[in-house]
Amino acid sequence: MQQLKLQKSTVKCSSKRACRRTRPFAPVVLASGACSRQRQAPVQQDASRRDMLLSMLSVPLLTSHLASSVSPARAFVAPPPGYRAIVDKLDGYNFICPENWIVVTSSGNDIFLRSPRNVEENLFVDMTSPSSSRFKSVADLGSPDDAAKRLLDQYLTKEFMSTRIGIARYGDIISAASRVADDGQTYYDIAIRMTSYASRNAYAATRMEVMRDYSLEWDRTLSTVLGVANNRLYTLRLQTTTPAYERSLPTLRTMMESFRCSTVEAV
Repeated sequence: MQQLKLQKSTVKCSSKRACRRTRPFAPVVLASGACSRQRQAPVQQDASRRDMLLSMLSVPLLTSHLASSVSPARAFVAPPPGYRAIVDKLDGYNFICPENWIVVTSSGNDIFLRSPRNVEENLFVDMTSPSSSRFKSVADLGSPDDAAKRLLDQYLTKEFMSTRIGIARYGDIISAASRVADDGQTYYDIAIRMTSYASRNAYAATRMEVMRDYSLEWDRTLSTVLGVANNRLYTLRLQTTTPAYERSLPTLRTMMESFRCSTVEAV
């Protein structure tokens, strides 16, 4: 009996010692967890305060930027799917074009883009010199029909004129109309078909020899938008082959109707 009591007492003592050894670790772990939470809480609060202050500061900055660059009504107008915006704040014009069109840097125009699938589909923007032009509106060109006749004469006598023997160029006005855009300005939309006929005989010397092997060289439709701003005449011209003109008309209209001329603020 005494031996049993001694064994029980030793078991109790050993369990008490085990308890005494294990108990101190529990509050230590809890204390360390509490300390880490206490350390993280001020850091999280500081981060949230910092984010809140930055967001409060960014609101007036964003508002002032939008107010200084674009009008609020058009501040968040995004291009349609598949298109991208081309904005030239220095010269004062903008438009949208298919996002896969390629910029050509060696054209000599202010900007020149073309379709990656067909080099015959392209566009460019041109402007008159600010020192030699005093346009107030497109009405200075006359009616849309008058402006179309002027363009046709320019194509036939200057731009598409050829000195090659056996070359003949012809042009027809398809349409000429005016429209008032959402910026309150008037624009002229003009479409002209240009055709070129040539003799396949490079050594033809007489008219009879030229006409003997005479055929169509190319057939193109030129769609032009005319606008005025900053006393300058702005021209957006899109080109496509005439067989593809009807098929490309929705895309052409989207680009033409997006063209805008804007006043450039003096620095």
